[in-house]
Amino acid sequence: LLLREFNLSSVMRLWDTYLSEGDGGFEDFHVYVCAAFLCQFSGQLKGMEFDELFQFMQNMPTEDWTDTEIEVLLSQAYVLSTLFGGSDAHLQSQTSA
Repeated sequence: LLLREFNLSSVMRLWDTYLSEGDGGFEDFHVYVCAAFLCQFSGQLKGMEFDELFQFMQNMPTEDWTDTEIEVLLSQAYVLSTLFGGSDAHLQSQTSA
């Protein structure tokens, strides 16, 4: 649950948000937080080979993140949850007939 990626105060802020989301905070909202987290680095990730990607994911550059970056992350996650929450259409594969 992003314990390795952030310092303790940031993790506490994330978990506080999960708990305030009520039922499904950890199960549902966490998915959107992870998606927003990956979007933060999408430009870098798209240009990486598998081994570079794997190494990057093992050592995410978040050691200097502050409450400001966490708030932006949570805001982006909220936008994603508003856009896609309750819609399973984005989970279905797009196959052409």
